[in-house]
Amino acid sequence: MTDTCLELAVFKVRDAEKARIARRVAQQTVRHYEGFIAWTAYEAIEDRGLFADIVLWKNLQSAKAAADRLMKDPALADVLAEIDGILTLSHFAPDQAVEAACVAA
Repeated sequence: MTDTCLELAVFKVRDAEKARIARRVAQQTVRHYEGFIAWTAYEAIEDRGLFADIVLWKNLQSAKAAADRLMKDPALADVLAEIDGILTLSHFAPDQAVEAACVAA
């Protein structure tokens, strides 16, 4: 069985308004990548220059392949240009122990 992969990216942006526009374009592009399931975009309430993206992938291999592809994809150049620093970029798998406990309860 292949587990889904949750990708969490938290990053600073140079210009929040430009980043929002570029991010929408990026979402429309990445949704066509192999293994893509969903993307939810967040913006910090206290710091308008701090963004977080949660992207759900079919598996870790899809997430890693997408990361390689997006660095070369011209459609993502604008959003990459707005990133002023990545605070975290991590991948997560479902915690099977917790999942099993929730189902059994």
